Amino acid sequence: MLTVNAASSFHAPLPVIANDRARPGLLGLFSQQPLETFGRGQTVCRDGDPATHVFKIVAGIVRIAKILSDGSRVITGFFYPDEIFGLSPDERYLGDAEAIGDVKLRRLHRNRFQQAVDSSEQLRPQFVNWLYREMASAQARTVLLARKNAEERICDLLLALARRAGDDSGPATEIEIPMSRVDMADYLGLTIETVSRTMTNLIKRGVIQSIARYRFTIRKPALLRRLAGSGDEYDDPSGTPPGRQAMRAH
Repeated sequence: MLTVNAASSFHAPLPVIANDRARPGLLGLFSQQPLETFGRGQTVCRDGDPATHVFKIVAGIVRIAKILSDGSRVITGFFYPDEIFGLSPDERYLGDAEAIGDVKLRRLHRNRFQQAVDSSEQLRPQFVNWLYREMASAQARTVLLARKNAEERICDLLLALARRAGDDSGPATEIEIPMSRVDMADYLGLTIETVSRTMTNLIKRGVIQSIARYRFTIRKPALLRRLAGSGDEYDDPSGTPPGRQAMRAH
């Protein structure tokens, strides 16, 4: 019962996550697989190739990019550590999976993954719940691209990064933007000029503050939420983990 898996450019190598070991549930299926390393810009799998494997990220970020018929690039999303990608409804990968900085991952053959899910009363409901989250995030991304203006899209992305960097007490106020301005533009459906201009305006207005080359402090979180059209809360209404309003079709 494999279905579609629908959430930049780090400029420094990322270490292997220290607690990368056997985990319960779907992630535990990958624990005995060899660890593979990809350098920045390397391709993990290509658009249109047979979808023979499912991947779990251990460290780093993978972006999914699609080249359109006019030659333009669309980034349909990003995958982060402890996330799975590579499932497709037509048994072919939907987009190029490319490493953002150094990436470490494990891969499992699609048939083994499917057999494990189908034969386990524990894994089946986990997989179904995961699919529900994917669908909710895909819907949220549709709204982002169809209804929000440039400033709202960028602020929405900053909020997603704050949620991902946070903990049980709430979103973080200090974030790292792991993707380049070009990646942000191709992901948000904007031009690089618009992204750069909007980021500069947010800094000038004191909404965010640059504290290092790729790190920012959110100085006015309430204003950032309003600018993103997100209401009064950071929480993603889909209930998905932060940063998963990304690629849902690879």
